[in-house]
Amino acid sequence: MIHFKVAAEGPDPLSVWFEPLAWEVVLDPGDHLLVAWPHYSPGPQLAPVFRHEPGCLSILEPNWIPGSEPGYARVWNSAGEEITY
Repeated sequence: MIHFKVAAEGPDPLSVWFEPLAWEVVLDPGDHLLVAWPHYSPGPQLAPVFRHEPGCLSILEPNWIPGSEPGYARVWNSAGEEITY
């Protein structure tokens, strides 16, 4: 399983984009997300691709293949509630 934490530790909000779905989650300063991709997702087991710019983090689903159904990530907010897109 791939799992990691994304935190907005600066003074400004952080916009987190999950691609290719263009699902956006905006984190307020001091807030965080926990992200996981289970082993049972289809396709080869690849690492996610990250792109960071000031105020924005884009994450490409690691096992997304053009023409397939993306969206195998599981995401929890800092309150421990699972959120979906």
